[in-house]
Amino acid sequence: MWLTCRVPHPDAPGLGDLVAEPGPFLAGDLFHRAVWSPQADGGRDPARFATVEVLWADFLERHYRTPFFRLVRDGTTLPSDTYCRAAGVGHRTLADVVQPNRVVELYQSGATLVLQGLQLSDPHLGRVANNLALALDHPVQVNAYLTPAGTKGLELHFDFHDVFVLQLDGHKRWRVWEPLARTEMPVRDGLRPAMPTFDELGPPLMDFTLSAGDGLYLPRGFPHAAEAVDASSAHLTVGVMARTWQQVVRHALDAALGERALRESLPVGTLDGRVLTAAPDLKAVAAHLDPATVRAWLAAETWRRQPSTRLRPLVAPPIDITRPVTVTPGPLLWLTDATEAGPPRVVIGMGDRRLTLPGEARAFLAALFESPSGFAAGAWGGPLDRDSRQVVLDRLAAEGVVTQAES
Repeated sequence: MWLTCRVPHPDAPGLGDLVAEPGPFLAGDLFHRAVWSPQADGGRDPARFATVEVLWADFLERHYRTPFFRLVRDGTTLPSDTYCRAAGVGHRTLADVVQPNRVVELYQSGATLVLQGLQLSDPHLGRVANNLALALDHPVQVNAYLTPAGTKGLELHFDFHDVFVLQLDGHKRWRVWEPLARTEMPVRDGLRPAMPTFDELGPPLMDFTLSAGDGLYLPRGFPHAAEAVDASSAHLTVGVMARTWQQVVRHALDAALGERALRESLPVGTLDGRVLTAAPDLKAVAAHLDPATVRAWLAAETWRRQPSTRLRPLVAPPIDITRPVTVTPGPLLWLTDATEAGPPRVVIGMGDRRLTLPGEARAFLAALFESPSGFAAGAWGGPLDRDSRQVVLDRLAAEGVVTQAES
């Protein structure tokens, strides 16, 4: 059994706020084609994501530590000891605490401030990241680039992950090229291909200036260069850290290595070709490539990386089974059967944790997942008795998964 439940955060933007038509984008553009999305096409308001004023105020007042930020000038990351200091916390000394006034000084002299992993430090952008992960089925990270007028942060380069760009303020010129043979679908594992040069790229595929509200999508491997023009620039980058079939196969191999057949020594005569038929049966590897296993791996691999935006309440709210309940927004929920020996059990995946319940609750949980808004648990006609349904709802409420629906 495999069932998922997706409830995005209603107070945060999603994929429809980055591209004009999510359906055609997912069907044809994602992972394949660079897409420029002018603000006029989607009518998007960048302030729904973030504002420059809030990003700066949060950074300067909260004593950030690396690697949640860095400074870049002309393609080079500045040494952190030029803008960080040591600070004592309890019995420890932290060597990487920001010196905010020094950062402002370096910014004013031409350095770009890069805020990294904002999905983990900004609650609102954490909800944005989870909404996008629900739409894309891959991990999502959020960075911000605050660039002074007439400067560039990074040199010509390509990324190892897909990127959505949203211009928050000011203007930034972007040039984008088709990938070279060595940069097409690059992966971080193994030998990394060399960054391209302008001489080998030729004319760009795209050359335009982003203004506030404009968006851009770049698949991994597409070379690009960006620079602020007549004023300071601020933009968000939403990185899609897409899992690959290469990773699925590696996981299957790693999972199968414990099988006895794969631990046996290669027989004498292998080099002469006389014992090729003695190769072990690789059904153990294939078993880890079946759809159910791949789904379970991808769900766990994606949501262990995302922020925990569905929280356990400090005090579990009472649930009145006579009134409808609703599933709370947050990370993907998935329902599957437990694989351990013993009485039948079902497992609810919640991203950062798991909840195991008796197998008798399976049909009730499936009905809840399929009707996450206003589920009439008291009137449900399935086999689980009323008292057991109340116990399940109370357990879900304690985990922050359900709450009483608004009347």
